[in-house]
Amino acid sequence: MLLVIAIGSSNIRIGLYEGRSLWMQTSMRVDTQILPDEYAVKIQSALGLFGCRADEVEGAILSSVMPPLTFGIHQAVERLCHVRPLVVGPGLRTGLPIRINDPAQLGSDLVTQAVAAREMKLGPTVVCSLGTATTFVLMDGQGAVRGASIAPGMKISLESLARHTAQLPWIDLETPPPGAVGKTTVDSMKSGLLLGTACLVEGMTKRMEEELGEDVSLILTGTFAPLIAPLCRRECRTEPDLILRGLRLIYERHREKRGDKPAK
Repeated sequence: MLLVIAIGSSNIRIGLYEGRSLWMQTSMRVDTQILPDEYAVKIQSALGLFGCRADEVEGAILSSVMPPLTFGIHQAVERLCHVRPLVVGPGLRTGLPIRINDPAQLGSDLVTQAVAAREMKLGPTVVCSLGTATTFVLMDGQGAVRGASIAPGMKISLESLARHTAQLPWIDLETPPPGAVGKTTVDSMKSGLLLGTACLVEGMTKRMEEELGEDVSLILTGTFAPLIAPLCRRECRTEPDLILRGLRLIYERHREKRGDKPAK
């Protein structure tokens, strides 16, 4: 089995693949104070929750946007599963053409998502990830990354409103507002955060489309994708497991290049 781990700014997503099938997935909170052995225990517990043993893991790969955690989790997986994880980053071939000024500056999460999107062969594509940050990656018809855009995510925006204003509360974003014009404080905040994010997605996708000079497909992924997709007025598809799929694809490509047997 193949263990895939995506370390984000707020959460760590863990998946286990049996061949090309995502056998299990779960997540845990990011905690920079936890030691590698503590993360090993947490990962072991997560695997055990789904009836899997650490000795069944034959390969591992991780991506990370949290450098302080990368080494610790790498060490945790190595100790627990007795495999040396691959780490997405400069030096690891992904097969993804990146046509920006400095390809090494493109975050490993964006690279991994783009690899999965490229495999879908949708033609020109915008991949929008809705998590701690709201990110956009533009890919041309040949599957090459042409650039990206980064904005604060909904959680950051909500925290900023609740922390820096005297009368705006922390609210639940699970249900959409009744309309763009809020009649209560809560509905007004939901309008700004949820519908505002949907407008951001539509507007940035349109501008990227215009700069590319071609129509694009839109993929939404990340924690808040299921909330925003129904609010978008343009066609889009939601791919919640995009980053996990991308990790699997990168691992398979790396192993095939080396001539090793793939993880079962």
